[in-house]
Amino acid sequence: MIKNVNIIKSKFNRIKKDFFKTELYENLDKNIQEQINDKILFINNEIPILGYFISSNNYWFLTNMRLITDSFITYLDDIKIINIPEIFDEGRSNSECESLEIVKNNSEIYTLKLEKSTWYVIFNVLNFIIRH
Repeated sequence: MIKNVNIIKSKFNRIKKDFFKTELYENLDKNIQEQINDKILFINNEIPILGYFISSNNYWFLTNMRLITDSFITYLDDIKIINIPEIFDEGRSNSECESLEIVKNNSEIYTLKLEKSTWYVIFNVLNFIIRH
């Protein structure tokens, strides 16, 4: 669980570049926020922080408690490792990378789809979360 949401927001703002679909939740268009609020059932005291939204079937959101995507939901405390197989195993360039691999404590593996060129920021944010 993230105790201080502002640290994540500051970290994201400090290292983000020109992203088109990845943004702090509070900066998303109100229409997109409404679509997400209709789609996701947030739990008590859960605060959406950061997200990537293409459509109602292609999104992910980081909250202070969970990582929520169109295909899986996991508590942040259950994440063990963040891998980047597209770069290290497949040999793609940094600008072509469009996913991270989320490895849970129980060894389940999920693929987090990303906007191109955002992997570095999201990788750093998630690694910061799982280390603290």
